[in-house]
Amino acid sequence: MTMISEFLSYPFMQRALLASVMVGVLCPFVGNFVVLRRMSFFSDAISHSAFAGIAVGALLGVDLSISSLAVALIIALVIAFLSEKTTLSHDTVIGVAFSGAIAVGMLIMGMLKGYRADLFTFLFGDILAITNSDLLMILSVSILTIVTFLALLKPFLQITFNRDLAQVEGIHVRFFEYLLFIMIAIVITVSLKIIGIILVTSLMIVPAASAKNLASSMLRLFVLSSLFGVVSGIAGLFVSIYLDTSSGPTIVLVSVGIFFLTMLKRTGTK
Repeated sequence: MTMISEFLSYPFMQRALLASVMVGVLCPFVGNFVVLRRMSFFSDAISHSAFAGIAVGALLGVDLSISSLAVALIIALVIAFLSEKTTLSHDTVIGVAFSGAIAVGMLIMGMLKGYRADLFTFLFGDILAITNSDLLMILSVSILTIVTFLALLKPFLQITFNRDLAQVEGIHVRFFEYLLFIMIAIVITVSLKIIGIILVTSLMIVPAASAKNLASSMLRLFVLSSLFGVVSGIAGLFVSIYLDTSSGPTIVLVSVGIFFLTMLKRTGTK
């Protein structure tokens, strides 16, 4: 307890704790739609597309957060467009975009000279390196995203459970699907510095999957997923400090542990 109090006296730890709470709420909240729509491959493709964006930013000398967001949005829109306009399956389109983005990222990385520590921050995450401007950005995106989803929750759920019926009922399915893809891309890119490209999709999917094991209603699903995300973020942060391990992987492992506990609970109630 004394060690925790001592660590919390440092500003960088306070920022890390705030960031873990905000991302712990945001990622699983959006992750519910990823799980319900079975879009985990899409979210994984977007997170790895950000790798290409980071490489482009490093090559051009622009802010890596901006370049990763720009490329992630482009890839998300390309996937949405090709899925709509071609006869290829959704997974095939995602696979093409995913492969192209990774190839571009690796090609550009090979052109860069010298060691770039900031690149590894995005690849593996470093919650202790969060700045005040990062916190402000995460807070802004969290509020905007959650308010947007809550305000448009009914059409989002309708296109999630029955796309054709939603279209018959007059819902602009194309608009809401594009908006969903864009929101997922934004949430993933703002979370990269905390969890890293490799693991950010895990924080979206695992708490949402844990909540799905227990939830009996949509309200409980959203509440439980965000609760599990926050618990994973806080517990993972303090465990990583205590064990001197990387924060991103530790947070994800805590969320995986919660998932298996919910599986046991679900099995025990049957």
